[in-house]
Amino acid sequence: MNSKAMNWKLKQWAGGAVLVAVGLFLGWILFAGSGTGDATHSHDDGAVTVWTCSMHPQIRQQEAGLCPICAMDLIPLEGDGATDSPGALRMTEEAVHAASIRTAVVESGMPFMELRLPGKVQPDESRRTEMTARVSGRVEQLFINTTGQQVRKGQRLMSVYSPELVAAQQELLEAKHMQGNGSYLAAARRKLRFWDLTDEQIRGIEESGEVRRTFDLLAPHSGTVLTRHISTGDYVREGQALLELADLSRVWVQFDAYERDLAWVREGMTVRFTVSGQTGSEYSGRVSFIDPVIDAESRVARVRVEMPNPAGKLKPEMFVSGLLKSMLPGADEHLVVPSSAVLWTGTRSVVWVRDPEKSEPVFHYREVELGAEVGDSYIIESGLVEGEHIVVNGVFTLDAAAQLQGKASMMNAALDSEAGARANGKTMSMDMESITRIDAPLAFQKQLKAMFLKYEEISAALVASNAAEVTQAVAAMREFLGEVRSSRLSRSATLRWAELQSQLRRSLTEMRSIRDLEKQRAAYEHLSTALFSTLAEFGVEDQDVFTAYCPMAFDDKGAYWLTSKKEIRNPYFGDAMLKCGVIKGKIGQ
Repeated sequence: MNSKAMNWKLKQWAGGAVLVAVGLFLGWILFAGSGTGDATHSHDDGAVTVWTCSMHPQIRQQEAGLCPICAMDLIPLEGDGATDSPGALRMTEEAVHAASIRTAVVESGMPFMELRLPGKVQPDESRRTEMTARVSGRVEQLFINTTGQQVRKGQRLMSVYSPELVAAQQELLEAKHMQGNGSYLAAARRKLRFWDLTDEQIRGIEESGEVRRTFDLLAPHSGTVLTRHISTGDYVREGQALLELADLSRVWVQFDAYERDLAWVREGMTVRFTVSGQTGSEYSGRVSFIDPVIDAESRVARVRVEMPNPAGKLKPEMFVSGLLKSMLPGADEHLVVPSSAVLWTGTRSVVWVRDPEKSEPVFHYREVELGAEVGDSYIIESGLVEGEHIVVNGVFTLDAAAQLQGKASMMNAALDSEAGARANGKTMSMDMESITRIDAPLAFQKQLKAMFLKYEEISAALVASNAAEVTQAVAAMREFLGEVRSSRLSRSATLRWAELQSQLRRSLTEMRSIRDLEKQRAAYEHLSTALFSTLAEFGVEDQDVFTAYCPMAFDDKGAYWLTSKKEIRNPYFGDAMLKCGVIKGKIGQ
C-alpha cells in the first residue's frame, strides 16, 4: 500500500474513532442512570433482583456471586433495566428530546432511482466509412481539402493516376474488339469494378474507345469528412487509408454508468439529456445497448442512446448530461428506509426500532439485510416489516447509550439473550412451557418445514464432521430464509417473525464465515435455539420435530439440537460420540 493510501486509511480510522468517542460521551450524558437505576439502591421485599458486573454489564444472573469473566463481585441491578432484554433500551421522554431522536414509519413501495449520467456525442459507427486505395497510384487532384466538409453521394473526392488502371482499361478495350469476347470482356469489367470504378465510368471507356489517364473516386454515401489522410501529389499504396466519412444524420450518445449503477439500467429505458452550450434544449432517447465490458481504468460501462440528428445540432464530442429514472426489475414492492437509519459495521447492518406496545420510549436493536442503495435510502430485504417505527435521527447516539449499558449494539452484536446465557455459564434451553403459541396459516408453516429440512442438512454435515459441507448447507438455508414470505401473518405475528428471522440470519451469517469445525458447532447451537423458538411459536405443518440434548457438549455445559428422528446422531461430536444424547421433548407437545 502506498503512502497516500495509508494516510487516507489512517484518516478514516481516526475519524471513526472520534465519532465513536463523541457518541459514547453523548450517550453517557443523556442516558447514564436512565436504564439501569442506582446499583446501591435498597430492594423491596419480594422484588426480583438481577445481579450484574460493573465491568461487564452484559453479565446478568438471578443470584449474587462472582463475574464469570473477571471474578469481581456482582452488584444488584433493579428497575426497568433489570427486566429489559439485552436488545432493548429504555429511555425517558426527556432523553429522547435531548438526543433529537426521531422515528419514521417503515413503508413499502416501488423504489426508483434517479441516475445522473455524463456522456458524449459520438458518430454512429455503423454509418462511418473508411475509404482506402484499391489500387496503387498518385493523387493528381484533391477535391476535398478540409475535415468537416459535407459531401453528397456520388460527389468527386479526388482524381487518381494509376498505371494499373491504365493497363486495365487497355485490356477492356482489347476484349471489346475480340471475337467471342464474352468471358474476357466480363472479366475486364469485374476488374475495374473491384477498383471502385462505377458502371457508368466503365461504359464511358467502352463508348469512347480511349484510355483515360486519371480516374475520379466518388463518395459512396453522403456524410461529413471526419479525417483526411492524404494530400495532392501523395503516392498511395493499395489498402492505404484515404478519407474517413461519417453520416451524422443519426448519432450515438454514449453515457458512462458506474458499476454500482448498472443494476438500475436496462435496454429500452428513456434517458433525458441536455447538451452543454444549448440552453433550454432537452433531448430524450431510449437505451439501445449496454456495454458488456467494464473499462478497467474508469470502472464504467458505456450506455448507448441512438438519436436522429437531421439538423446537425448534435455534434460529435459534445458533452451531455443525462438523467435516467429507473425502478427495480419486477413488480414487487419493497421496504425502503432512509440511509440515516442504518448503522453499517462492514459485516452487519443495524437499525433501532421503537416498541409500539410501550407507552414510554423503548427501542430494540435489530439486524437487517440490506438490498440495493436507492439514492439516500436502502431497500430492506429482511429484518423489518411495514408499519414499524424506525429511528432515523439520533441513531448513533442511541447505539452509544446501548454500549454504555452493556446491551446489544452496533459494536456488541453478541449480546442477545442466548449469548448472555452462555456468558453466565448457563445452558441454552428448549423449554416448551415458556413458549407463547402464535396462530400462523398452514402456508407459512409449510415454509418453516422446508427451512427445518435445510437445517437438518447442516446437522448431517456436522454429524459427518465435514466443515466444507457445513458451509454449503448453511449457505443454502440462509438463501431459503430470505425467500420465506410472511404476508398472511397478523400484525403482531409479523413483528415477532422479523425478530426471529433476524436471529436466524445472524446465526447463519456467523456460521457461513467460519471454516473451523468446532467453531461451527458452537454457532450451530445458537442457530438451533433460534430455530426452536421459531418452530415452537409458529408451528410446523405435518412434521415431527424433537428436541435432543447432549450433556457433555461444551465442557459438560450441555447443548440442545433439533431432529426429525428419535434416533440420536450427535452433531456436536460426530463419530467420536455419535450416540451421546437423549430426546427431551417434541415441539407442539
